[in-house]
Amino acid sequence: MSQIEQAVFGTVEPPSLGGLIEQMRSGDRAAAARFVEEYGPRVRRRLRSKLSRAMRRVFDSQDLMSTFARRLDAFVHARKLQATTEGQFWSLVFQMAEHALIDKGRVFRRLLNTEAEDGPLAQRLHERMSAAEDREDGAELEIAATLDLLPDSTDRAILSLWLSGTPHAVTADCVGLSPAAVRQRWSAIRARLRAGLGG
Repeated sequence: MSQIEQAVFGTVEPPSLGGLIEQMRSGDRAAAARFVEEYGPRVRRRLRSKLSRAMRRVFDSQDLMSTFARRLDAFVHARKLQATTEGQFWSLVFQMAEHALIDKGRVFRRLLNTEAEDGPLAQRLHERMSAAEDREDGAELEIAATLDLLPDSTDRAILSLWLSGTPHAVTADCVGLSPAAVRQRWSAIRARLRAGLGG
């Protein structure tokens, strides 16, 4: 169908993913918005599949999509997109969507109010996020970098829930482990993060 026919009949072919990726690689924020519009339902389904029923009580998928859209926009605007294939791009998208589980404001409050044995880690994370605040989306990217220190998806879920202020007993229900197992894994996570973050 020609462009004239599309204009007359109001039918516009959806953009190819490859074309959108190419545009986003050049910093085209409109292409990022178009991707979210066209492919958002697929990303949202992926997010919901990552959330257990218990986790859905803690996180709202629409809020997660809004956070994801902001992060993709900032990523494209900063010309950080390097994916050249659809597979590479989807891998990046789903990683960003998983990171969108974290709300920056809630994390700051959590870190400020954490004491006892979790206190040193909370203080270090708060310092790093505060130092990154002068960069666009710097604090959120700092959270994403912290999550990337954990290769295991269950460990990342436990950290996400801890950052959101979720008690270990609720986290255990969310990730399908016993509270004792979550506490044990959290101790290992805390040690790994303190080593990875320094201090």
